[in-house]
Amino acid sequence: MKKLKNIILALTFSMLSFTLVAEPLIIDAKTFAAEVKSNKSLIIIDVMAADIYAKQHIQGAINIPHKSLYKEGTIEGQFKEAAELASIFGKKGVSNTSKIIIYDDGSQKYNSRVWWVLKYLGATDVTLLHKDMAQMEAARIPMTTAPVTLKATTFEVNLNQDLNIDMTSLKNMLNSQSLVLLDAREKDEFDGMDKAKKSNGHLPGAVFMNFKEVLTPTGAFKPKEEIIETAAKFGAVPEKEIVVYCQTGIKAAVLYIALKEIAGFSNVKLYAGAYAEWASINENPIVK
Repeated sequence: MKKLKNIILALTFSMLSFTLVAEPLIIDAKTFAAEVKSNKSLIIIDVMAADIYAKQHIQGAINIPHKSLYKEGTIEGQFKEAAELASIFGKKGVSNTSKIIIYDDGSQKYNSRVWWVLKYLGATDVTLLHKDMAQMEAARIPMTTAPVTLKATTFEVNLNQDLNIDMTSLKNMLNSQSLVLLDAREKDEFDGMDKAKKSNGHLPGAVFMNFKEVLTPTGAFKPKEEIIETAAKFGAVPEKEIVVYCQTGIKAAVLYIALKEIAGFSNVKLYAGAYAEWASINENPIVK
């Protein structure tokens, strides 16, 4: 019995230690500045377009534009095959075991999108940095125009299928009473009234929940309890099966992170094919 108690205590201590050293999903500018100084192997990724990166970026950051991860074709925003994505990251010096910090223009849309891609591919340590310039200046994070190139490495794919739901599986769920389908786009897109005329409406049964609902006025993610409270207003509660989507998967990635990673809802998936894929099939129903 004493031996059993010792084993239980050891396991408890081990789990507690793991919890204490677990890496945060999101870090602030001050923590980031300290991390840069202490970890010389840190990989910082700026996911904005190359011309934006060239104008100014965080010192030491490499550039992997989020759009470089998409296929060419008529259906907007579809990811390239896993092997090709792994090749892109590997050539840029990013492995599946690298300690990675991603930032965008401060909107949380593009870094969240690339975070989702990396986690889907099997990256083990990916953190988001919110680009709040006031906080970054206060933390004295240096900016530069000098490009950064890292030595190529290997990114080994280990797909995490639980993050995604494909179109066929989603179709089969549409009539389920346990499903909450959240549309993270703008209201005019949801209504099929957008000026770009890319949307004719929304998926059957979808509830409009703009991605900014889970962000503060400065673009940071809201605290856990606020996200849970906000999500409940749209019918998204922990016991439901939640699927998030948008036009191409960018805005929906923000909702995914908020609900799954911050709020801790256990059953959340992102429809990566998004409205763009759904609308490309003539027989798929669309509601206004």
